[in-house]
Amino acid sequence: MPDGLNMHSTPPKGRPATIIDVAREAGVSFKTVSRVLNGETNVREETRQKVMEAVRTLDYRTNHNARNLRARQSHIICLFYANPSRNYIGEVQLGALQRCQAEGYSLIAEDCSDNHPSLLALRAETKLAGAVLTPPLSDDQNLVAELRDRRIPFVRISASEEGQGLNVSMDDIAAGQEMTEYLIGLGHKRIGFIRGPESHTQANLRHKGYVAAMEKAGLALDPDLICQGNFAFDSGISCAETLLDLPNPPTAIFASNDDMAAGVLAAAYRRQISVPKDLSVVGFDDTPLASTISPSLTTVYQPSRELAAAAVRILLEEAGNPSEDPRQEVLDYRLVLRESTAPPHG
Repeated sequence: MPDGLNMHSTPPKGRPATIIDVAREAGVSFKTVSRVLNGETNVREETRQKVMEAVRTLDYRTNHNARNLRARQSHIICLFYANPSRNYIGEVQLGALQRCQAEGYSLIAEDCSDNHPSLLALRAETKLAGAVLTPPLSDDQNLVAELRDRRIPFVRISASEEGQGLNVSMDDIAAGQEMTEYLIGLGHKRIGFIRGPESHTQANLRHKGYVAAMEKAGLALDPDLICQGNFAFDSGISCAETLLDLPNPPTAIFASNDDMAAGVLAAAYRRQISVPKDLSVVGFDDTPLASTISPSLTTVYQPSRELAAAAVRILLEEAGNPSEDPRQEVLDYRLVLRESTAPPHG
């Protein structure tokens, strides 16, 4: 964030102000705020006064827990991931990185897609201050056990074990149900669904939401309309081909992430099927891909950046005062309506 930024904002009610909030209020970078708060001399007096006024306005309090952690451990947090969607991982990494920078930490990201048995062996040479686990690693009991054995604090994103440890998530069932209900409201009755990997808790919850909406509307659950994908673009293409080859193909397809939804659009284009005139397509995540492809994609906004940033925040808040009590935070989602959906043709 460059100096001179004029984004003035107040933190949401009930949340303590952060160093980023102070930077926005003062119109400076968070690094400048850090220099002021640390008493460094290479800051102009005018800038120092602006920062201190923002501190007073927002009632900012230094994160002493984070400072305690810095004093006794490294400044490195590791983000573990194993997801084929570069768009999703890019958003998660950015959210975690911004929060780490604001707290004076460094972030390393470890792709564990091909390294299952002992993930932490990859970082044996690095002393970690903590870890953030993204799905499906959030539910990897071997990794969780290894982190606990090494006494490395960690926070999980969208873990299936509610009430266990530190976890931040969104309501994937409700989101899946609401998106399916939106398609039903447009008049669609044959709605195809492309699942994500069975190892991903989120993928299974989104499917449950789809099923709940279909049952609520009294629509038949045709197993031929369900196709197993893996969150990758190519699986979206192959599943779309399968669904569109049916004797009675769907008039809408709900892919459980944006990458697979983009694959559906590609398959429709190859077949000269007009979207949304002849086929409505929706995704999930609202990654940058959703707004840049054509037609732009109706999707569910998953707060991926915010989830990662919240995971880092919780990690640091709990570090100075560890507790055995579980902690669960749930962030909001929303539907984002764009060009890829319309009532069924005819």
